[in-house]
Amino acid sequence: MKKAIVYFLIFLAILLLLPILYFQFSDCGISPLSCGDYTTKGTPKTQKLEVGSGPEDLAMDTSMGYPRIIVSCAERRQGKPETGGFYGINPADNTTFEFTIIPTNFTVHPHGIDIVTIDSIPYLYAISHDKKGESWQHSVVRFVIQDDSLLADTQNIMMDELMNVPNDLDVLEDGSFYASNSVPNMNPNEGTKAILGIGNGSVVHYDGMGNWQIVLDNMCYPNGVWVNQKEGYLLVANGGCQEVARYKIKDGQVDAEDKHSTKAHDVNIPIGDNLLMDNEGVLWTVAHPCPLKFLAHAKDAKEKSPMQVFGIDPMTLKTTIPFQNNGDLISAASTVLHYENRLYIAQVFDPFILIVDGF
Repeated sequence: MKKAIVYFLIFLAILLLLPILYFQFSDCGISPLSCGDYTTKGTPKTQKLEVGSGPEDLAMDTSMGYPRIIVSCAERRQGKPETGGFYGINPADNTTFEFTIIPTNFTVHPHGIDIVTIDSIPYLYAISHDKKGESWQHSVVRFVIQDDSLLADTQNIMMDELMNVPNDLDVLEDGSFYASNSVPNMNPNEGTKAILGIGNGSVVHYDGMGNWQIVLDNMCYPNGVWVNQKEGYLLVANGGCQEVARYKIKDGQVDAEDKHSTKAHDVNIPIGDNLLMDNEGVLWTVAHPCPLKFLAHAKDAKEKSPMQVFGIDPMTLKTTIPFQNNGDLISAASTVLHYENRLYIAQVFDPFILIVDGF
């Protein structure tokens, strides 16, 4: 009996030591129990713009001859009616409107989005997650942007088994794109493993002509992707590794060995989300530093989930943190778009965009 107790205590000690040893020697992983103080510095001027539920991603649209922001919205809280659509923001006066989707019976539950002009036609590309019974169908839908309407290209819905759970995408001028698979499937355990540092995510490339391939694998919760075609590199928010990493693209292939990271500057970006470049050459992302508080907020809007905004030099990867919040202004922030002297901050669940002046 005593031996059994001793063996049990040894087994229990091993279980307790394994996570400690893992975080000690692994380059990746976030302790789900840790959460610092992310109080906003100063008293910046802020404004909330009401849009649809789950305004997860933003994209700047200039197809009408003036700037406007397109917002990707989908209800993501369990037990709520499944809704999805797109809103527009005019940054000149911060008025909002809802886009009309044509055909009107076309349903979409958008996540990551991007805008590109191909053969003089402005397109909005959107990742969509659609539940079919007990299974999920993940696809990329493109829409022709026409005034305040979006015309769905129903004959060209892009999907492939390599797109496990796509989160963000960057579309190039030839219609090809890169997309991140944050996890391999919708099992919640996969997200937990990724945050703890298990490399189960990937980045996939679609060549625009029906061919798909995985260009980066063994990543830990990859979210945002952004490509510089001129310089030939790919940037990825590798969330579970608390970094934004830059990879060289050579002869159309991503070189996983030619990697540079924001970690080189002793900056952690915990669970970085979507990536956007502004017109000043600064790359922006927002991070979820408290995993357990994020999960609590996903179940109950009253629970607050802290956030941090990062501005990154894409060449040196030097990083600043111009804004953060404990969740009282905005929780579970997912995208930041910098325009003129304002930050437009999107989020995963609640139906508003936060504008922060002075940047």
